[in-house]
Amino acid sequence: MFVNNYKKQPGFTLIEIAVVLVLVGLLLGSFIGSVTQRIETSQRENTKKQLADIKTALLGFASARGRLPCPTTTTGNGNEQPVGGSTLVTPCTLQHGFIPGKTLGVIGTYNRDNLLEDVWGNPIRYSVTTNNNNAFTTAYTVPFAGGIKDVGMANLQPDLVICDADSGLNSVCSAGVKTIILGTPFVVISLGKDGSDFVTNLAPNSDQGENSGEAAVAANAGGENVAYTVGSGNAFVSKTYSSVDSAAGLFDDLIIWESPYIIYSRMMEAGQLP
Repeated sequence: MFVNNYKKQPGFTLIEIAVVLVLVGLLLGSFIGSVTQRIETSQRENTKKQLADIKTALLGFASARGRLPCPTTTTGNGNEQPVGGSTLVTPCTLQHGFIPGKTLGVIGTYNRDNLLEDVWGNPIRYSVTTNNNNAFTTAYTVPFAGGIKDVGMANLQPDLVICDADSGLNSVCSAGVKTIILGTPFVVISLGKDGSDFVTNLAPNSDQGENSGEAAVAANAGGENVAYTVGSGNAFVSKTYSSVDSAAGLFDDLIIWESPYIIYSRMMEAGQLP
């Protein structure tokens, strides 16, 4: 008689294998998500430090020159435009442009337009007040040239506004929208991780749209050949970071400004103001 000595080998059923694969997938997805989040958190912290360094450079420039620099343009090679600042009758080439990294001597990565970039490769925006006939960007070359010293601290009225949501207005925060600061001389903005999307698409919501703007800067055909958007009004938005990808929720812009009185204080310490 034939005797079957074959013993059934222990193994996994298809159901058990499927369960294991599902668990591995969940663990892997959680790990990847955690790594992605840590990377973005690190990028945001690095950008905050970069913006803080830029603010320090702006305060140093004001202390040394008695004014703030004009923004640069796509063809300005990273220098303020016009070089030397504005005058009573000639404003900055752009009120809303890009941080003049070369003028400020800021170390960082520059693109082919010589625009200082954030960690995501997007040019850092910079806006400056033009109130008081461009006093904040006008050099004190001779008495009554129209600069900060001529106008006098008591008469200066910087008019850039920071709100906690899109105000729908160009110069003030509307009813129901909190005013964070009413009257700062300058604003520096990183459009965040999704900033590059604004080159070809509108911002995902009006809060980010307030910062990215709708005014297109002429492209530099010999450089990046990109028509970036910049601010078109004097109101900007600063609010808590949110990674929720929805029309109402996403906000990853990083924005800094300074109180005009701190600027005056630094200038007084440097002997630029009486």
